[in-house]
Amino acid sequence: MKSKVKPLPAEQKEEIATSEPLPAYASEEGIDPELLETARVRLELLYGEVAADWPGFIARPGQYQMMQAALLTFLSAKAPEDADRSGRQLAQLEAGTGTGKTVAYCLAAIVASEILKKPVVVSTATVALQEQLFQKDLPRLAKIIPDLRFDILKGRARYVCQSRLEGVINDVAQDMLPGDMFQDAFIDTRRQQEVIPRDRGQAMRWFKSTEKKLNNGSWDGDVDSLAQTPDPQDWRQVQANAHACNGGRCEFFKSCAFFKARRQAAGATLQVANHALILATLQNESTLIDAGNTLFVFDEAHHLPSIAAEQFSYRARIGTSSKLLTSLRTVALRHGKTLPASTRPDPVAFAQLITGCTDKLSVLERFWIDAGLVSAEKDVHRFTQGEIPQDLIPECEELANLLGSVNRTVERIAEALMEQDESLSVSERDEQTRAGVELGVYVSRLGTLEKLMRSWATHDKIPWAKWLEWVEDAGGTNIDAWLCASPMTAAQVLSKNLWKTVSAAVCTSATLTACGSFDFFDRMSGMNRFPERRSLVVDSPFDYATQGELRIAPMKHSPKNSEFSGELCLKLPGLLLAHEHGQLVLFTSRKQMQACHAALPAALEKQVLMQGVLSRVELLKEHSRRVKQGERSIIFGLQSFGEGIDLPGELCEHVVIDKLPFTPPNSPVEEALSEWLGTQGRDPFLELSVPRTGMKLAQWAGRGVRTVTDRAVITICDTRLISMRYGQALLDGMPPFPVVRPRA
Repeated sequence: MKSKVKPLPAEQKEEIATSEPLPAYASEEGIDPELLETARVRLELLYGEVAADWPGFIARPGQYQMMQAALLTFLSAKAPEDADRSGRQLAQLEAGTGTGKTVAYCLAAIVASEILKKPVVVSTATVALQEQLFQKDLPRLAKIIPDLRFDILKGRARYVCQSRLEGVINDVAQDMLPGDMFQDAFIDTRRQQEVIPRDRGQAMRWFKSTEKKLNNGSWDGDVDSLAQTPDPQDWRQVQANAHACNGGRCEFFKSCAFFKARRQAAGATLQVANHALILATLQNESTLIDAGNTLFVFDEAHHLPSIAAEQFSYRARIGTSSKLLTSLRTVALRHGKTLPASTRPDPVAFAQLITGCTDKLSVLERFWIDAGLVSAEKDVHRFTQGEIPQDLIPECEELANLLGSVNRTVERIAEALMEQDESLSVSERDEQTRAGVELGVYVSRLGTLEKLMRSWATHDKIPWAKWLEWVEDAGGTNIDAWLCASPMTAAQVLSKNLWKTVSAAVCTSATLTACGSFDFFDRMSGMNRFPERRSLVVDSPFDYATQGELRIAPMKHSPKNSEFSGELCLKLPGLLLAHEHGQLVLFTSRKQMQACHAALPAALEKQVLMQGVLSRVELLKEHSRRVKQGERSIIFGLQSFGEGIDLPGELCEHVVIDKLPFTPPNSPVEEALSEWLGTQGRDPFLELSVPRTGMKLAQWAGRGVRTVTDRAVITICDTRLISMRYGQALLDGMPPFPVVRPRA
């Protein structure tokens, strides 16, 4: 019989559980006492099982405290019809590296799920983190808890559409969709990794080999399980799309990769998703997730506000959208002719709708061209306080209404085309169905364009950011402008679409606080609108007083001084030579990184691995190899290396940060938010820049100590940390290393 190992001494549990008065995160108000006792007994049992069987498990007070707070949050779950949304069902729990937060929130969620009969969704910031949880942590738990059923949820676009794949191979109905023009009208391909155009023959070979793997069962239809990432242009032609799906009427429905994955996940107690998918699901009112009856965990939740702001923003190219609508008129009317008279659209009325839309888009096009708002020299124009010219407001309102009418007409045509007409031959029915499926793709994009126009026509008390961006295609053959709109923060949309709809939710991360406070996350996420939300920072298992120190390098010049860069180039070699094993140098700019690299002595330069020369995976692998062979190895990296990499022990005994990672408002959305705060008599620097920098600095400094046996030095080459008033706030938010100040 398996022995039960108690994870914590009784006195530690008592100290955690019986503090008086109870802090807000430990409130039991509204929870049935018998239900709570049953849950706690079950949780203790599972925690004991994990303590006995989890490889290398060490019980930590912080983990236990977090687990209990998460359990109370879940047991405070609300029913969809419950109007009381004061916040006890919401929690923000910060737990640093080494706390074991995954085990803590998973066990609490599993127990609450058993008792409340509600499913659990664990959401991560990226697909990569999602895969890690699904493939590593949950299988370990499942070995200990045999009844645990878990699965993964991905967006539809991660799966192949077998019908579209066959259509591409057979070259069926491909004249319907204006390919790249359709894509370029709504997605800024400049932000995507550039790809080398492929010839048709090479693409066709990929399509055929992929179909063969799908049919013989060697590929499950998930793009992430392919040995090699497909060419983005090829994948766009065959990926699944909600508005181009015939559902149960599709001949491939039973074998459909997307629906097979959904059916499999539906029976799981715990589903692993990502933030973008959750937000898109709630935004589109999808039935994928019943938020009002689901328990949520948002891991790496500090990314949630920025992902939400991106999710609820809209953008479209003016000129390309006009061409797209003109193409739509031809496509819709051509396929509408095949329908019965009762469902056939009036060709004159539909053509007038399309003309009305293109005329209004021409008004917007003439506006930006005549006003000269954007050009090759000035690629962005943001409207102050989100206010567009008054005479454009009715134009945008009318365009939004026209687009809504067009969209409804196209929806009716698409639905009618996908109805099974037994009077047609099999091939005719297949062709008509495929036409309806492809026509459905337009519906999604028309909806985006309609929402964009409505946001441009609306000016709320808290305005949206609205701006234009210059577009010039390769060779200057096509000049256009993006129309863009975005909420300045995600607070309002998260409050309305997430926090007020979920049954219960726990937000967690190693860095939810900024400058020692939840205030920044509260404001950006909208959680400050729920006064009884639970907030807790659990104690780290690391003894920072003995495991490391924070040194302020004795720099004569501030980063604001032009002499700073040269001084850093001179000082850095000495800082690096003082340590023998693995080191990580984080730079706030590529230019500074390259300057410091060029100034290194030849012997030291050979010991440096610089980001961009090798892939991330190859660089970390080579770094590990060198350190294990007893060599000094130094990584030069930019901001992306400050989060998400794990270099325990000698792999990182020294972290160097070139300067405080302040980033000025460098996007129209950030500029608009700073501008609006200024009009409210508030200080954007203290409310935005300092907390963002504090959160980032804490993440960067956290690269040094990853286990209880690590020891590391953190060197910051920016004396503003101790010379400026905001410096103490930044220090308050960092791991509590002893601070070594430069001598006078």
